[in-house]
Amino acid sequence: MAAIGNNYAKRQEKPSLADFNKAWSNTRKKAIQQGQQLRANLTSVFATSVTISQQQTVNAIQGSYSSTASAMARVNILV
Repeated sequence: MAAIGNNYAKRQEKPSLADFNKAWSNTRKKAIQQGQQLRANLTSVFATSVTISQQQTVNAIQGSYSSTASAMARVNILV
């Protein structure tokens, strides 16, 4: 059976359907793992940016109010 890839000795042989399916299965697994890693990274970046923007808003408002609770009562942020 020929392997999928750059194997010079076997490049004249046609790969079997099992080899082809195995190679694509590995490619799909890698793509799924990369997608999951990207999703996790984006989720953490989004959560961090929301927290930062909320804190900036609170800091801007808190100058005119006495406590964080009173400042947050006047902040309405939709995420």
